[in-house]
Amino acid sequence: MRRRATGIAVAAAIVGLLWGIAPADAAKVQFTLGTTNGPKDTSVLAMERWKEAMAKATNGELEMKIIAGGALGSDKAHLEQLSTNEIQVHVAGPVVVHNLVREYQCLEAEFVFDDEAHGFRVWNGPLGQEVNQKLVEQFKIRMVGIGSRGARHLTANKPIREPADMKGVKVRVTNKLREEVFKAMGALPGPLAVSELYGALRQGVFDAQENPISTIYGNRFYEVQKYISLTGHVWSYWVVSASETFLRSLGDQHRKVFLDTLKTEGIDYLNEVVPKREKELLDTMVASGKTQVVQANVKAFQQIAEPIVKEYAAKSCRPGLLDDIKKASR
Repeated sequence: MRRRATGIAVAAAIVGLLWGIAPADAAKVQFTLGTTNGPKDTSVLAMERWKEAMAKATNGELEMKIIAGGALGSDKAHLEQLSTNEIQVHVAGPVVVHNLVREYQCLEAEFVFDDEAHGFRVWNGPLGQEVNQKLVEQFKIRMVGIGSRGARHLTANKPIREPADMKGVKVRVTNKLREEVFKAMGALPGPLAVSELYGALRQGVFDAQENPISTIYGNRFYEVQKYISLTGHVWSYWVVSASETFLRSLGDQHRKVFLDTLKTEGIDYLNEVVPKREKELLDTMVASGKTQVVQANVKAFQQIAEPIVKEYAAKSCRPGLLDDIKKASR
C-alpha cells in the first residue's frame, strides 16, 4: 500500500508540474528576471533590492537571477520569453501595451495624464485591471507592479526648445504613435532597441532620443548627447510583469512573499526614489561637463501632440479609452 501511495504522489507531482502547479513546500525556487535596462538604471537597482528581500524572507528559497542590459534580447523578445515561461519576470516601461495589447497603447501617449498621480490612478485602477485581464487571457502574462519612472524628455545634439527645432532631427522613438507626433514636428523618427541606442547616438545614426531622466542617466545617453530638453511629453511608469504560469507554480507562502516584497522593496522604493533623484541625476549629468539642460516650451509640444493622439486613439485604441483616462483626472 505504501508503494502504491508513493507512486500516486509522484504521478500527482508530475501532473502538477505539467500544469505549472508546484508543491507548496518546494524547498528552492530559482527564476530569472530579464530587462533591457542597464545595471545602473533605477529600475534594476529596485529589482536588486527586491531580490535580496525575497531571499532573506524565505531563507534563500526564492532565488532570482537578474539579467540586465538586453543580454536576452529586446523588450519584445523578453515578452515572448515571459509568455512561454522561459523567463519569469520582466521590468520595462509600458511595452506590454505597445507590443501585446495595442488597443491600450494610449496609456502611454503624449500629454494624456495631468500629472504622475493621474497616471497612477489609471494604471492601478479599473483600466489597469482591464489591461491585466487581457494580458493573462491572451499571453499568460500578469502585471504585478507599477512604479514611478518619471516623465519622458528629449536628449539631442542641439537644444530643443520649440517643436520647430525638431525639423530634420533623426530621433529614436518607441512606438508608432510617438512616430506620428514627432513627424508632425518635422523630425525623422525611427525605432531601435534601447540596448543598441548608446552606440547609435555616438555614431550619429540618431541625433536624438527620448526617455525619463533615470534612463538617460542609467544608460549614459548624456555622454553622447549635448542637451537634455525638458519636454515632459509623456508620464511613463515601470511595469513589472510576471509569467502567469510561474505565479501559479508558486506555493501560497512563496507567492505572498514574492508580491509583498516586490511592493515594499521594489515598487515603494521606485515611488520614493525616482522623483527625489531626478534633480540629483540632472545635476550629476550637468556636472560631468558633457551635457546641458534646456527648458522647453511644453505647451507648444502639447498643442501639436493632442490632436494627433486623439485621432490615433479613434483609429487604433479601444473605444472610449481617452474618455476613461480623463475620468481618473482630479
